[in-house]
Amino acid sequence: MSVLVTGASRGIGKAICARLILQGDVVGVYRDNHAAASALSDELAGSAHSLSLLACDLVDPAARDQLPRRLGALEQKLSGVVLNAGVARYAPFAGDASRPGEGALSDAATRLDPLLEELRSNLEAPLALLQTLLRSELILDGASLVFISSNLARHALAGHVGYASAKAGLEAAVKQLCAELAPRGIRVNAVAPGLIRTDMTSHMSEAELARYALEVPLGRAGVPEDVARCVAFFLSEQSAYVSGQVLDVDGGWGSR
Repeated sequence: MSVLVTGASRGIGKAICARLILQGDVVGVYRDNHAAASALSDELAGSAHSLSLLACDLVDPAARDQLPRRLGALEQKLSGVVLNAGVARYAPFAGDASRPGEGALSDAATRLDPLLEELRSNLEAPLALLQTLLRSELILDGASLVFISSNLARHALAGHVGYASAKAGLEAAVKQLCAELAPRGIRVNAVAPGLIRTDMTSHMSEAELARYALEVPLGRAGVPEDVARCVAFFLSEQSAYVSGQVLDVDGGWGSR
């Protein structure tokens, strides 16, 4: 039995893999950052449990649909799934999608408006992947599913309409899937981080992070390990009677 983690090569996904491999085997899925994936593999090479890494663009339906076959080749059934992969970019709702700095996305993403691309990456892709895994019967009865949401699903920040809308959709899906999958004993929850120090926040200066920390009751920005610990809780027997919940990991920011 293994836990599948998407967006595994860096940031929050990397921290989740490092935490979960202490408890069992992990299958990490990443898009195309092979250098980061190789570094993660080297870093966790001495672990008691195994880490398997698979490159897959989860926004691409054809690539996504091949994932069950590739997991089958690893002879892995899943006791848990962590749906972490996604993108977050500043994209003003009325901005010009063709102008850099106003939401234009790189590579294949430029074919779509930034709003639609964020909905596809952050809502459609994780739900479609989960549907594919369930239909392939790779997810065991009694499994635990964890979505990575965001506190922006319930709090406003200009320039993030697509991202926030997608995360709000995931939180709605948690409630629905909690009821639908309960007969199989499958639990469904979400972790909703606030500002976490990752490469997605590397554009922020230390002064900006310090100003943000003044608004956080616990007085600091989060780190990926803060999120990973909460994910591990939802995947453990300690949360055996918890389903349909969204846990904010934001130092109390959302309670203001």
